[in-house]
Amino acid sequence: MMSQEDRAELAEESGDLSRACQLWKELAENTQDVIYFCRYADAAERLGAWSEAEEAYARALKLCPDLVVAMEGMGALWLSRTDIERKESSTRAIEWLLKAQGHQRTPRGLTLLGAAYLELGNNDRAQAGFVEAIQLDPEYEEALYNLAIIRKTADPKNAISLLEKAVRIDPAYSAAHQELGKLYQQKGDLDLAEMHLRRSLESDPTDYWTHLFLANLLAVRGEPAEAESLYRFATDLRPEIQAGIEFFARFFESTGRHSDASEVRRRSQAQ
Repeated sequence: MMSQEDRAELAEESGDLSRACQLWKELAENTQDVIYFCRYADAAERLGAWSEAEEAYARALKLCPDLVVAMEGMGALWLSRTDIERKESSTRAIEWLLKAQGHQRTPRGLTLLGAAYLELGNNDRAQAGFVEAIQLDPEYEEALYNLAIIRKTADPKNAISLLEKAVRIDPAYSAAHQELGKLYQQKGDLDLAEMHLRRSLESDPTDYWTHLFLANLLAVRGEPAEAESLYRFATDLRPEIQAGIEFFARFFESTGRHSDASEVRRRSQAQ
């Protein structure tokens, strides 16, 4: 007979987060196990149940005040939540993550701390966090990715090196493949750019921006049919984003289809 923990794991794997959240909650309350409270909090966070997640982490910390994973979880929660103004949520995240670092410096905590500083525009502290995370664990792909994002303008060659390492560690790292696609296109290597953008879509088939970037690349390469299909998919997916509408309209204009460009803009204004 399958245990409740196994059912919770299975629910998460199948994408049924509501069921997983309820199962982790029951396990946590029945056993008073801090790890179950953290799993419950994580599931609640991914559902956008911010207050419920915060309370679950708080209960874990009440049972074990020095639990670093719960402090880091609280920091990640504050960094993710959308019900609080970004400056306040990032500041609260930093408070929790510094508290966690006072107990144990971990790659995850340092990467989250760097991301919080990045949100506040403090690139120097953000970079220091990512660098230290990589020193602790050279294979920590999230830190490699974030450090590349900071360095991509000033040192695109180093950014590419960091991102290539990240996707070797995690071949399904969609965001890293997307950034590599953009950087290789800027470099003029359209074959590698296309390969990475397609790899990004393999991992995340509905990503709006990757569809736009690949559509733009294919238009440059003289493949208008597939470019149009990708532009259409993206703008149907997120019609409220005017930048994508304008990219699509300009694509039509570049191919002499001015009436189609006008229709794209007209439909957008009518919504």
